[in-house]
Amino acid sequence: MDLTPALTAWLLLAAVLVASGVGKLRHPEGTAEAMIALKVPDALNRPWLLRAHPWAEIVLAVLLLTLPHPASLGVAVVALALFTTYLLLVWRVVASGEEASCNCFGSLGSGTVDGWTVTRNAVLVAVALVTVVDAATGGSAIARFGDLGTDWWWVLGLVVTAAVTYLVVREGDAPAADELEVMEPEEDYLRLPIPDVPVRAQEGGAETSLRDLAGERAQVLLLLNPGCGPCKMITGRVADWAREVPEIDFRVLHAMTHENARELVPAWDPFYVQEVGGAVGSVFGQPGRPAAILLGMDGLLAGGPVQGHQAVEQLVADLTEQITAAREANAEAVRLNEEHAAEAERLESERVAQEWAQSEETTDGATEGSESDSASSRSAGAR
Repeated sequence: MDLTPALTAWLLLAAVLVASGVGKLRHPEGTAEAMIALKVPDALNRPWLLRAHPWAEIVLAVLLLTLPHPASLGVAVVALALFTTYLLLVWRVVASGEEASCNCFGSLGSGTVDGWTVTRNAVLVAVALVTVVDAATGGSAIARFGDLGTDWWWVLGLVVTAAVTYLVVREGDAPAADELEVMEPEEDYLRLPIPDVPVRAQEGGAETSLRDLAGERAQVLLLLNPGCGPCKMITGRVADWAREVPEIDFRVLHAMTHENARELVPAWDPFYVQEVGGAVGSVFGQPGRPAAILLGMDGLLAGGPVQGHQAVEQLVADLTEQITAAREANAEAVRLNEEHAAEAERLESERVAQEWAQSEETTDGATEGSESDSASSRSAGAR
C-alpha cells in the first residue's frame, strides 16, 4: 500500500473525531438529540455516557495518531466499529422514511439525517477500513509520518479531505426553526379526537395515554428540543405562562428520559412529560420544533399543531386572552350575583320589618280596644 494515502486516512479520521468531539463539547444538547433521533437504546442513552462521548472521540483521535503497531490495529478496529455503527444508525433512519434531526457534530453541519448523511458516514467507514488494512500490514500513523513521500497521492488525499469536510460542515436544506412558515389555523378548526398514544408523566412511572392527560384540565403541549434557539426562548417563557394561566397545564414533551431532560434542561423539570418512542411527534406528522398543541378536556383537540416560535407565542397569547376574558366575565358574574343577593337580602329584610311593624300596630290596636271595653263595663256596673 502506498504510504501517503494511508497517512491521509489516519489524519482524516483523527480530524473528523476531533471536530466531532469538540462540537459536542460546545453544544452537548446535540448529543442527546442525536441519541433520540437515531433511536439509540435507553441503556446507552445515559447522562454520564453523553458527557463521556465527546471525550472518548477526542481520545480515540489522539490514539490513532500516536500509537505504534500493533496497538494501532486495535485502535483502527475501534474507529472502524464506531463509524460503522454511526452509518448503520443513520441508514436505518433514512431507510424507514422518517424525518429526524441529528446534531452529530454539535453546531457544525446539517442537523438533518438524509442521504447526504449516509454518504458522509459511508466515506468515513471506507477511510476507517483503509486504516485497519494499513495497521494489519504493520502500519500506523506515527510510522507513516516517518516514511513521508512526495507523490501525486497527496492531491487525492486533499480532494478526499475536502469532500469529507464539505459533507460534515455543509448547510442543510431544511430552514431554521425560527424561519419556518407559520402554520395558520384554519377558519373552521376541525376538532379531532386526542390521539391515544403513550406518554410518561412521572419519572419511573407507568405509561399513560395522551388522551388521559387532559381528563381533568386542558393541556398545552410544547414540543421542544434542547438545542434550538427558538426552543430555548420558549423554555424561558413556560414558567411565566403557567403563572399567568393557572387554569391550564403546560407540558414540555420530548422523547428523552426524565433523567436526561433534567440534566440537559433543568427548567423543563416541573413541566416535563416523556413522549414514549417519540409517538406524539409522529402522530402529528413530526412538526418542526418548537411546536404547540392544545388539548381540550372533552377529549378533542382544541388548537394546533402550530410550529415556529412566533406561532407558539401567538397560540399562547390568544389562549391567555380568551381565558383572561372568561375569568373577568366570571368575576363580573360573581359580582353581579353578589349584588343581586345583597339586594334580595335587603328587600327581604325590609319586607320582614314592614310585616313586623304591621303586626305590632295590629297588636297595639287590639290592646287599646280591649282596655276601652273594660272601662265601659266598669262604668256600667257603678251605675
